[in-house]
Amino acid sequence: MSSRAAVARLGTGARTTVLRLVRLTGALNIALMVASGAVAALALPPLGIVPALFAFSLLMLSLEHRRSAAGAFWCGWAFAFGHHVAGLYWISNALLVDGERFAWAVPFAAVGLPAVLALYGGLAALLYHRLRPRGWLRAPVFAGAWTLAEMLRGSIATGFPWNLPASAWSFSDVLMQPLALFGAYGYGFFVMLFALSPLLLLRNGAGRLERGIGVCSLLLPLLFLGYGQFRLDAATPLDPAAPTVRVVQGNIPQRDKWNRELIRGHVAKYAMLTRLREADAVPAGFGALPPARLVVWPETAIPYALNREPEFAAYLGSLLPAGDAVLMTGAPLREAVPGFPDATRNYNAVVALDRTGRIIARHDKFHLVPFGEYVPFSEWLPLGPVVKTGQGFTPGTGPGSFEAPGLPPIGSLICYEVIFPGAVTAPAGPRPGLLVNVTNDAWFGFSSGPYQHLAAARMRAVEEGIPIIRAANTGISAVIDAYGRILASLPLERAGAIDSPLPPALPSKTLYARVGDSVAIVLALLPLIAAFLRRAS
Repeated sequence: MSSRAAVARLGTGARTTVLRLVRLTGALNIALMVASGAVAALALPPLGIVPALFAFSLLMLSLEHRRSAAGAFWCGWAFAFGHHVAGLYWISNALLVDGERFAWAVPFAAVGLPAVLALYGGLAALLYHRLRPRGWLRAPVFAGAWTLAEMLRGSIATGFPWNLPASAWSFSDVLMQPLALFGAYGYGFFVMLFALSPLLLLRNGAGRLERGIGVCSLLLPLLFLGYGQFRLDAATPLDPAAPTVRVVQGNIPQRDKWNRELIRGHVAKYAMLTRLREADAVPAGFGALPPARLVVWPETAIPYALNREPEFAAYLGSLLPAGDAVLMTGAPLREAVPGFPDATRNYNAVVALDRTGRIIARHDKFHLVPFGEYVPFSEWLPLGPVVKTGQGFTPGTGPGSFEAPGLPPIGSLICYEVIFPGAVTAPAGPRPGLLVNVTNDAWFGFSSGPYQHLAAARMRAVEEGIPIIRAANTGISAVIDAYGRILASLPLERAGAIDSPLPPALPSKTLYARVGDSVAIVLALLPLIAAFLRRAS
């Protein structure tokens, strides 16, 4: 047998096997889809195995063999469930930090949360089934339905837009650049087209237009690589004379963080790292840098309510290396409730201190973590939040920025506030020239979670054209420029400090910063409308 005939036979055998698999029904189909979704999650950070995205082709092909709307919904739900179980397994680690109180909830985090998030995948599959697209519209309609479902996942019930499809291409600085045009949701539409390209190319009876779309979809990364490289080649180089920022990573284990006997040692550790000689903190490649004008500590690095501890705040200010320097640190704040002298509100905040210890700015976290920082429907649920505040936190009013001498306007983001596309700067007011993201990923241990969180921060930097300084308790701390590139970083579970010149923001807003998710909505709706009109005609 010739090699050409052997390849043809192999191709026919593979196609037959795939068709048998996607025609499975009932529990076998559910199991196949769960496994396929888990395979697709291998494309997410930190692995970045891009061919794993092709598992979405198996989902679309399986949907075309579902006869009922319920069958289509559960098919999409099962795929999304497997995807989220594999992509979000690390959330359970947070519950094991205080296992005596919350170990019972691990199954709800490991399985319950993915099961809820998977409802959006089921809705996307149901919409695709209802429209029943044919020919060249198949892949664009599926990509559009999935994009709309992801937008819903990012907004309903406070939203949780973690591990969006676009994050699969965050392994490459160059491939991230189209985020400045389309944002994460719009770019995800093209990622989905790429994921479906094998199906368009290998389908029996596919027309020229459908195969043409398949070829173009498969080559999309090359197009985006070209655009990304062009954009990076035109980037303004880092100015060594820019103000210096120092990022401090204390690497305090979560189990020890609130231990009263160890708190003084934690503060002393941060003080020591803040006072390191510049030569001991400068990453290779920058050379000698002046003393830091901005020092950043992670989320809740300070265990005391600084607005009630002026003497301690003055001590923190004295750690600053220069008279006009600023310390930004995460700290819980406590305030009395007006009219109720015995009642207080707690805030998860980041504060900016000058050298005298005066609080010159504060940002209260407005996107609180359900069950982590507050308990929804607490009147009926006899539960306490995972954080040890007793009553949980009160949400802030939203993103904002402040100004300090010699520094660009600074916006603040706490923990997962950075994962929300289009919601990291205030809709009105001056545009920040720098975003500071303080976080405490110690909850998630040495897992995929911190890498995925870092990828989200890099994506926001590209979308907005604004650099991000990321200070994480146990890592990964990083200085990220306006193109999403990591200029300096500290790895997981290592204490230290990094110095870097502040990278500049882009001189003008990116397209995405100007129009938001409008492009994504148009990209998603156009094929859906076309399929609806074609079916109605």
